[in-house]
Amino acid sequence: MVKHEGAALRLFGRWGCPSAVAVAILGGLLVAATAGPAAAQFDSGSSGIHGAFPPVPQGGMPADAYYIVWNVRTGTVRYCSTYTLGTGLDQCDSNSATNVVAQIPNIPQGGLTTGVYEFTDVDIPSLNGSRFVVPVNYSPTLPLTILAGDLTIASGAQIYASGGPGKFALTGSSAGFSVAGGSGGPGGFDGGASGNGGGTPSSGAAGFGPAGGDGGQVNASLTASTFGVPASAGPLNPSLTPLTGGSGGGGGAGIAPGALGCETNIVGFGGGSGGGGGGGLLLAASGRITFASNAVIHAEGGNGGANTNTGCRLYGGGGAGGNVRIVAQQFTGAGVIYVGGGVHYDGSVPRATGGFVRIETGSNTFTGIIDGAAGGSFISFPTAPIPVTQPLLRITSVAGSAAPASPSATLTAPDITFANPISSPVTVQIAASNVPLGTAVTIKVVPATGAPTTATSAGLAGSVASSTASATVTLPPGAGVITATATFNAADLSAALFPGGLPMINGQPPQHVEVAAMADGTSRTYLVAAGGARFELGRGLR
Repeated sequence: MVKHEGAALRLFGRWGCPSAVAVAILGGLLVAATAGPAAAQFDSGSSGIHGAFPPVPQGGMPADAYYIVWNVRTGTVRYCSTYTLGTGLDQCDSNSATNVVAQIPNIPQGGLTTGVYEFTDVDIPSLNGSRFVVPVNYSPTLPLTILAGDLTIASGAQIYASGGPGKFALTGSSAGFSVAGGSGGPGGFDGGASGNGGGTPSSGAAGFGPAGGDGGQVNASLTASTFGVPASAGPLNPSLTPLTGGSGGGGGAGIAPGALGCETNIVGFGGGSGGGGGGGLLLAASGRITFASNAVIHAEGGNGGANTNTGCRLYGGGGAGGNVRIVAQQFTGAGVIYVGGGVHYDGSVPRATGGFVRIETGSNTFTGIIDGAAGGSFISFPTAPIPVTQPLLRITSVAGSAAPASPSATLTAPDITFANPISSPVTVQIAASNVPLGTAVTIKVVPATGAPTTATSAGLAGSVASSTASATVTLPPGAGVITATATFNAADLSAALFPGGLPMINGQPPQHVEVAAMADGTSRTYLVAAGGARFELGRGLR
């Protein structure tokens, strides 16, 4: 951040390596780890910084902890004897006899924002033939990645990463009100809200995500046309690199009193909302993943809701199934992986599209069941769970003052301060890696008041692994934000990053890629088609 004449220039965000001062990067992803035959020992990439999972609370593991409620953001693990699945709450039921907390170590201040956990080992034991691990409080549309040495899910133990069910319309005098859609699982998208009833009812909202179901239509001539549409298959790379979850189902429409031959209600009837999309889950182990008999991974889409105050129901559509990627030197066991799409709350069809399962292992003796999948793939050698070579673009200095390693991204704490006023244009130095040489970088300065200014650098020079450029900009007085952007053609993407080919976006091939560094240290990457349709690929690490 730069400050002169009481003004501050803010370096917005942080992305990439810990020393990178991040700047918003719009466009372009170039290289990735090269896929090739597995080495003698596959490395999941886990540093073991988060210890063993699940963490043992002080006093030992409770004897009746049937539910392990895992706050993905804070690293808090809560042990409950009773818990209501699908609520997404970080708390036991009120009647739970056990409510004990343990903490996963080395969670950064402000929480873990990448969704990537690096454990020494994961061993989820069953308890009298049952036990649920329930991730909650994950960032929206951010999949859960579990890296470990060995990973064992005992017989009867289950990981619950499903989309939440659509909500039911309220009762009594509120039966005509809209209700929110079900929550997506980690990496999944929320379902659409339902429409209001009343004298001027409204259509249901479409489900979120690239393939969210349409909302039910108001003033429809047939009851079925008021139902929310289930989610369909979104653009997806068969390698599940990067990984996303399923889209949400559409919300049901509301109707006026007595419409369509339904019961009469003074405020009409609101629809049921759409189910949330199933989660995205990546399990990677340097050694063995053991998925015992009767062990279960749940990543199915949530069922749609309904209005049970009327026989017309006004169903919400189901959420699409999630996607599961398993990477290990050895994969064994006989469990079940559920990635089916959701249906209406009573089990009636149509069903949303199921998810995708990808297995990468040098030794596969898995004899279990994959249920509800719309597709899957298998290769006989594991590849890097997370691409190890990501593009980086950062501002290194402004007017000769070095940018900080961790920008504050606030106007109250400037990242760079100048004691004296600056009236002449200044030089902004930029560093990049894994970005094509010759790429011009655009610098944008946005003051708190007044019009923004931009400048374009000369092309990046050096090597693909480490390049630099500079641009000359004018710093207006007053607080503001400075960003750097670069755009690349989708044709320049590394084939190793997308071995299955680029996903289509609404039937169109992507033209370019946008990578945006966020203020919290993560990044978001998008494929963009000619018509402007966008598909989020995921977020990079710090």
